[in-house]
Amino acid sequence: MSLQFARGRPLQAAKLAAVVVTLLFSVGLFFELVPSGSITSLFAAPVLALALALVVAVETAVAGYRTLRASERVTDRLASRPVYSVVRAVEVVAALLAVGAFALVVASIPPGPMAGPGAIGLLFVVVGLSLLVLGGCLVRTLAEFYYYRRGAGE
Repeated sequence: MSLQFARGRPLQAAKLAAVVVTLLFSVGLFFELVPSGSITSLFAAPVLALALALVVAVETAVAGYRTLRASERVTDRLASRPVYSVVRAVEVVAALLAVGAFALVVASIPPGPMAGPGAIGLLFVVVGLSLLVLGGCLVRTLAEFYYYRRGAGE
């Protein structure tokens, strides 16, 4: 990642760095390359994914507001970069879907202690949802980086 990209698009650069560090840390935990004596370190990816989903939601709301306030028509703006528009829509849908599914999973947990296999299954579901968000953010930030490099920072 170039320094110009980090200066020109700081939010996207921070999201890209957060996704890469989280994925590397999670892979290191899985293959026991990173020493960890606590099971709570397994929740690093889901916690960051939920935080990134919030960032994506706020970023989308701000971008939608700016698009509606612009003099240019929304359809013209979306048609100017159709691939980017699809990538951005995929990121937003993945983030909202993951947050909704996470809330549904948490709401469906029965009260009382949970058996070991149920807890492990719940962990797999939560990690899968977090990978959905992290993957969407990774694709979007890489698309931002591509368009930034192609447009020389316009």
